[in-house]
Amino acid sequence: MRSLLPLLVLFAACDDPRKLEDGNSWFDNGAGYNVTEHVEFTDVPYEPPGADLQGIGDVPMPEDILETWYSADDSPPGNCDDWVTDASMPMEVEGIITIHPRFYYKTQGCVAPGNQQLDVDIDSDEKYYGSYFIQDATGGVFVLGDSKVAHFDMGDRVRMKVRAVRNIFELHAVSAHDVLEVERGPEPIFYEWAPEELDHDDVGLVKRIEGEVAIAADTFGEFQIETDEGVRHWVGIDVELNRRGLEYPLGTRIQVTGPVMFAYETYKVVVMRVGQVEVL
Repeated sequence: MRSLLPLLVLFAACDDPRKLEDGNSWFDNGAGYNVTEHVEFTDVPYEPPGADLQGIGDVPMPEDILETWYSADDSPPGNCDDWVTDASMPMEVEGIITIHPRFYYKTQGCVAPGNQQLDVDIDSDEKYYGSYFIQDATGGVFVLGDSKVAHFDMGDRVRMKVRAVRNIFELHAVSAHDVLEVERGPEPIFYEWAPEELDHDDVGLVKRIEGEVAIAADTFGEFQIETDEGVRHWVGIDVELNRRGLEYPLGTRIQVTGPVMFAYETYKVVVMRVGQVEVL
């Protein structure tokens, strides 16, 4: 009988299988939570630049497409015909960062004259993953940034040395700069209403638009809203927000605030934070 005892115990254990537990008795299903990413805006204009600074609106810009001006202290790194020096740079400016410095921008670089081994549409590509806009009381400008790490944020005050500027198919941009000082904020970002169609004078400035979604977002996160006056504005959602599924159905009334970008003959308001859009 002793040799059968383990078998009897085993059969007794198998005769009473463990039942499936109710997960709701110990697991909390949680609750939905929407990320707001609040951004503070104001309609109070910025104070004028200090006596030791120049205005962002005074940054020189080339008139010819793809022309680049370097400061007198920097020799152009190549022998491209469109790369020259300008005596008005370097210059120090200071302003408020108006989008998170994660804007992706691809442009053409330099291909030296007579170099037949390069395809200008491929081999000269330059990709900037940390671009942003900066604005003061005199104006705003697009800044090409090559860092994938954000060293400051929207609403921070940044002082920089402008060392080169460029005309990228009529988009004026700072193409080389040194960040000299960062004053953590966030400070409220100044905006102005845009009741009419956006134009070139608005590029780099923070504008607020309001209306109903008239064209749904495409795969690039761009959509269009129509104001009560019948004016249509393009809005560009950041690629990360687009991946998170941020979208607004047709007919949704929203208010959007952000800097104006110019690309492919189109003016659009750039959105990098959920808090730049308010559903009304």
